[in-house]
Amino acid sequence: MSTETERPVALPGPTPAQPRPPYRPANRRALLFASPLLLGAIVVVLGAMIVVFMAWRSVNPGFVGVVFDKVNHRVTTGVLEPGWAVINPFTQSIQEYPVTIQTYAMVQKGTEGQVTGDDSLKVQSSEGQQLNLDVVIQYQVKKDEAGALYQDWGGAPIDVVEDRVVRQYTRSQVPVIAAKYGWEEIAASKRGDIANQVAGTLTEEFARRHLVLVSFGIREVHLPQSLQQALDNKIQAQQQAEQQRYQLEQAKVKADQDKVEAQGHAQALQAQAEGEAQATRIRAEAQSEANKLLAQSLTPELIRYQQLQRWDGRLPVFSGSGATPLIDLSALVSPLLATTGPVTPTAALP
Repeated sequence: MSTETERPVALPGPTPAQPRPPYRPANRRALLFASPLLLGAIVVVLGAMIVVFMAWRSVNPGFVGVVFDKVNHRVTTGVLEPGWAVINPFTQSIQEYPVTIQTYAMVQKGTEGQVTGDDSLKVQSSEGQQLNLDVVIQYQVKKDEAGALYQDWGGAPIDVVEDRVVRQYTRSQVPVIAAKYGWEEIAASKRGDIANQVAGTLTEEFARRHLVLVSFGIREVHLPQSLQQALDNKIQAQQQAEQQRYQLEQAKVKADQDKVEAQGHAQALQAQAEGEAQATRIRAEAQSEANKLLAQSLTPELIRYQQLQRWDGRLPVFSGSGATPLIDLSALVSPLLATTGPVTPTAALP
């Protein structure tokens, strides 16, 4: 038996992939024409988006928008209210103006006003004394005249209008009016009158510039040290005088109270005396009436009867060397004898 070694049979392996030939369009000329068209469409879309974005504007709350047409060189009719608006970005522009109340302060303390540093108003009194005033102005733009404001000021923003109208007219009018008054009047008693006169003048000036003056106030008056000391001394003297006047009035009130109290006490005593006198008079009248009635009731017979009621029947006894006096008892005894009979006299004891 013969043995043979079996050899493995080699199987055919997978066929290696052949590289794909490059894509070659059937019409290369059409592709060359299609690429510029696609690029142009993209550019058009992007341009349209940019134009729309430029045309889409927003007016902030508290403002109105004035649209200026650059082609016609004029302002369009009406104003834009707060919110979204669409304009022609190539021929139109928008300028916003605030229609809410604006505050402009010119004060000595630089951190409070619109201008850094001392921005207070320097004025002179009628005596030639220099004073510094802190003033505050509140104003607003007339909404229906915002377009005219734009035209008069050449499209300037509100900051420029504020500086040339609010600031300049205030700084020019306040010294003119303040010069009519003394420094004490400016500092105290006439400050309100000065503010009212300035407000009246600024109201007319602002109205011609399409603005409305809301209020004007003098917040503080800064005096030189010498004038401030003199004013403090005067105020102190006035306070002392007021205090003395108050004390005098209080003393007068106390004196009046004491007078009224004394009058009331005197009237009370007078009323008491009158009452006592009236009572005495009434008692006297009553006693007189009683005496009169008693006198009318006392007859001679009643008197003799009362005497006999009190007699014990004995005659008076006298001692001594003199003669015994005789007493006439007939007037007393006779009425009694008439009623009781004869009375036997009692002998006198030795």
